Amino acid sequence: MKILYNEYTLEYLDELINILYYKNYFSFEEFAHVYVETLMEEVRTTIHLKQKRKAPPYFNRYGKNLYYISCQKNKHTTWYFFFTYYPQSDIYFIQFITNNHVAGHLVE
Repeated sequence: MKILYNEYTLEYLDELINILYYKNYFSFEEFAHVYVETLMEEVRTTIHLKQKRKAPPYFNRYGKNLYYISCQKNKHTTWYFFFTYYPQSDIYFIQFITNNHVAGHLVE
């Protein structure tokens, strides 16, 4: 199994560290960095185990034949990872990331 991220999602994850720190979700930038790392680790270790769901049509702008999984980090925040799965090579290509605060109403 291999997990790949498009350039946009990698940039978003890097930017997320700054957002979490500068908006005072975390007191130290290091804690924001750890949060993003653990989020990526959860995806890496569970994407093949979680039930993937077909992405709603709204998300077609980010790729064709998208699926998504959710990762609940706490009682207030759930992250959604949208990806294309290539079973012949067992590759998950993550093309978009969002959370329930931004797009929760579009997902479920």
